[in-house]
Amino acid sequence: MSAAVSPLEQMVVVLARDLADGELGAAGAAALVPMAAIALARELHAPNLTVGGEMFFNPLPGHLYPSMLDDRALGRCEAAETFIELFGHSHHGLDFFFHSGLQHDSYGNINLHHVGGTLDAPGMRGPGAANLSYCHTSTRFYVCPTVHTTRNFVEKVDFITIPGHLSGPEAKRAAGLKKEGPRFVVTPRAVMDFDKTTLRMRLKSVHAGNTSEEVQRHTGFDLAIRGEVPQTRPPTEEELRVLRERIDTSGALRA
Repeated sequence: MSAAVSPLEQMVVVLARDLADGELGAAGAAALVPMAAIALARELHAPNLTVGGEMFFNPLPGHLYPSMLDDRALGRCEAAETFIELFGHSHHGLDFFFHSGLQHDSYGNINLHHVGGTLDAPGMRGPGAANLSYCHTSTRFYVCPTVHTTRNFVEKVDFITIPGHLSGPEAKRAAGLKKEGPRFVVTPRAVMDFDKTTLRMRLKSVHAGNTSEEVQRHTGFDLAIRGEVPQTRPPTEEELRVLRERIDTSGALRA
């Protein structure tokens, strides 16, 4: 087995480590990395992690597909549900959810609607958000885009589809957002978290092969880098073995 770790594999391991046994969570439709993270957590330390929500989840995937809406991913899942059922039970709440979008800003707000122009006359129209209800029913969520550039990491999103911390603590309180919201932003370059006082995004660690200067250069806002930034803890031999031999046997995360 090659010791080289791909950026997507590093993302999966970071996310899997933060999921706890007994939690209930879900992922969106385009969920290659989240599906692998949930499966890895279940294999290694969270066997009672329950997955609900977005259509279905295969507990023993073997092969990863780009979307959870791909019928080939149905496999050995325990149950499948329609979108009517999905939104019907979403109010019960989740411990975690995964998000990504067209734009992400310094407070963890996510834009899935449009870039440029207006909502009625957009420069580029996005997919919107079928999973918007999870913003208020999940205790926390993770932002995990598979691209990290100044085009999708901007100071202020053009439209707030999924609220993160809005413009800081006062705005969040005024809007009645009492849940944790975004905990980590995990990209192919680095891991970001949020300052406890200001709720602005900051650089937490950089993946192997990246530097803090490079990550900042590819981010459209200040990441509050102060001093040396640690390297993201790489996957252990066991994490990598389980990920490649039981979950991603086709190498989708290394493609």
